[in-house]
Amino acid sequence: MQKSQKIKIILLIVIIVLMLISILFLIFCIQNQYRNDIYNYSNKILTIISEKYPEKEEQIIKDIFSNKNKKSENILKKYGIDKTNLEDLPNLGESNKYYLIGILAVVIFGITGIILVFIYYQSKQNKEIKKLDKYCKDIIKGDGLLELKNQEEGLNGILKNDIYDMTMMLKEKNKNLQENNLKTEKLIADISHQLKTPLTSLNLINDLLYTNLPEEKKREFLDTSAKELEKINWLIKTLLNIAKLDSRTIKLMCKNHNAKEMLESVKKNFNTMCEIHNAKIFLTVNDKDKIYCDEKWTAEAISNILKNAIEHNGKNIEIKVEENQLYTQLIIQDDGEGISKNDIGHIFERFYKAENSKSESLGLGLAFCRSIIENQQGEIKVESNKQKNQENNWTRFKIKLYKKIL
Repeated sequence: MQKSQKIKIILLIVIIVLMLISILFLIFCIQNQYRNDIYNYSNKILTIISEKYPEKEEQIIKDIFSNKNKKSENILKKYGIDKTNLEDLPNLGESNKYYLIGILAVVIFGITGIILVFIYYQSKQNKEIKKLDKYCKDIIKGDGLLELKNQEEGLNGILKNDIYDMTMMLKEKNKNLQENNLKTEKLIADISHQLKTPLTSLNLINDLLYTNLPEEKKREFLDTSAKELEKINWLIKTLLNIAKLDSRTIKLMCKNHNAKEMLESVKKNFNTMCEIHNAKIFLTVNDKDKIYCDEKWTAEAISNILKNAIEHNGKNIEIKVEENQLYTQLIIQDDGEGISKNDIGHIFERFYKAENSKSESLGLGLAFCRSIIENQQGEIKVESNKQKNQENNWTRFKIKLYKKIL
């Protein structure tokens, strides 16, 4: 409960309690005064009776207090005492009307006090709401200064803090939107750049094919054209997959898989490539090791890393599995060319080409890997050692895939 509400409730309780105490006190005073008046008036009546009928005083008093079902006025008339004989007595209710007026005054002042408390706090609240309204309008226009979190208690403080949080959230979203727009512009520029070279080559080949070329030359151009088209197809397919992963339109179906069976399947797909490049892939994995992942997409990510390792002269590639209660870690290490210190912080960026990248590399493979792993709430990191003499060079990728927590 806010401080202002507490104060308001305490004030109302104090006013009501004081009003009730005052009313009870006045009622007590009325009762006490009424008893005193009755006693005094009775004494005056009995004094009159004693003066007029001293011999019947005892009998009259007995008659007055014993005839409970008769009106005292009739008993007095029996002995010749009527209203004219009691004109010198004051009005019995005269003194009590002042107390009744006091009670009425207490009630009126109490109700007035309650109303004034409500009016005061309502007026104060309206002023604060107007300030908040102006504050919001100034923020929307960009004219107002965004205050730090308000420490004052009460509804006003809560609203100001909510406005601050909302404004900061909108600013952060706007900042992210601007960054995304810049990334989109850069992505479009990169795509245009990547497509420009193969399209130029295709246009040139297409023009040459219209000329009288030897059949062997035409076949060579057609083979080149097929390669360029394959590159464009791979580029578009990979970009679409990355875009789908980033926008969460692809829902990865994660479940537990046997790590050995999954990695054996991935390794089998590289048998031909390993023979061509004289490379070997070794698995260090237990039969009972499990990986919580989307098998298809995770295999795609691992395949990109293996392909990258083989293309960069990795002859011995080891895939090691380490499992604990929180996650399963895949360590993929090769003895290839290594990655320079200048490049290692950028290799997961889209279209980034390291200094030793192949000419046909588009710089999307590792960016694609990161999107796949991070969309499974996993982590991917890289370490490398690159020496000028090309001895003891190595590259190590570490992939953490967290287990499902029930």
